[in-house]
Amino acid sequence: MIDKSSQIWHRYKTNRKQLNLDCIDLISKCYLELGQKPTPESIALMGTLLLDDLAVNYGRLELDEVKYAFSKGIRDGEEGTSCFINVRTWNVWLTKYKKAAQLKRQQNLITEYQQYKETQKQIGQTIKQAKRLK
Repeated sequence: MIDKSSQIWHRYKTNRKQLNLDCIDLISKCYLELGQKPTPESIALMGTLLLDDLAVNYGRLELDEVKYAFSKGIRDGEEGTSCFINVRTWNVWLTKYKKAAQLKRQQNLITEYQQYKETQKQIGQTIKQAKRLK
């Protein structure tokens, strides 16, 4: 069962200020990953634009899914093209992720993000076991 309290729409409704800060943080990390150095004002504005897009178009996603979609978008960009953080780009990433996740759910399959979370959990368990053996 999906925890609706972690979905964007619920966070927007109950703690919009923190969600805005999370969006700004995500934008900032993306710029860092791309080696770009925008002004703090630009980062704040882009975070607010992202917040609005998430609330209007991607309310059922969780913030971790959004982060995953951004990470995939940055790493899996079009061959031979540069990547820039802007409204159009993140809407392409989020729409691509959302459509793929919806298709998987309709087919009763786990989504790519759910598979990623499970892999991270297994890696964590392996590390804990290795530490215990030392």
